[in-house]
Amino acid sequence: MPSSNETPRREGARNRSAIGQSIIFLLLLWAFVFNVVVKEQTGIVAFFEIIDTITENLVMGSIVTVCMGLGIVTVFTITKLYTQIISKTSSFRILEQIAVEDGSRKDWSSVFRRLLHFEEEPEPEEVVPEHLSSILISLSILYLMSWVYVLLFSEALFFVSWSAGVDLPITVANLELLPTLALAIPFSARVMAYLRYPYAQDYADFMPGAVFVLLLVGSLGYLFHSDDQQFFLVRVWHDQQLLREFLRSGLTLAFVPVFSESLFWMFDIFLHEEDEE
Repeated sequence: MPSSNETPRREGARNRSAIGQSIIFLLLLWAFVFNVVVKEQTGIVAFFEIIDTITENLVMGSIVTVCMGLGIVTVFTITKLYTQIISKTSSFRILEQIAVEDGSRKDWSSVFRRLLHFEEEPEPEEVVPEHLSSILISLSILYLMSWVYVLLFSEALFFVSWSAGVDLPITVANLELLPTLALAIPFSARVMAYLRYPYAQDYADFMPGAVFVLLLVGSLGYLFHSDDQQFFLVRVWHDQQLLREFLRSGLTLAFVPVFSESLFWMFDIFLHEEDEE
């Protein structure tokens, strides 16, 4: 006689098997109806073409959709992590701890999980990374990401102006204004973190959405070969004088967050030294 525990287990297995068979039947039925209605095939041909329809239309379409979805998730995850880093005062010390505690053990799943839930990491007592190599890497990452946001938000601000019907004449005299404003957006979130502003994360959270919209609109304009859409970086790239001025100003602007972070760390070090005395 089966025990009382085995009977519900068998019933659950039968239910799962029935559900699985129902799903398979629905997929086959959808493919058959698709062949008859969309491909306008006869009933017999539609029946024998079910497997081809599932393979060509569903599987290949799913692969393309999944790849695009993964690309969107990757861009959003990276930009979201960056906004969490700049809106958290001791973020670079936390990144060092993650690298030392989990990265040294090659526990990559734990590293990814902690980065994914970066806002849940506890605040350490000190904000400055402990090792010199960590300081150099942190400042290098900050400089690189500053460049990325100079490029992305310069394009985003130009796109917003263009879509609103405002034509921005780009000249050597006013070229630096757009990158300066572009860098001020993420840099202001870092300043809020320095000042312990309680809504720094709320302010920074809009940046992943802005980057996503910019990349989406730019990709659609490129795929559809739109001649109407205007791009700031394309204008700069095709003019050697504008390009030189943009690179010159960008090299200086991108170093501003690095300089500010260095001053903040020095202030924190001196503050702790005074407390110890």
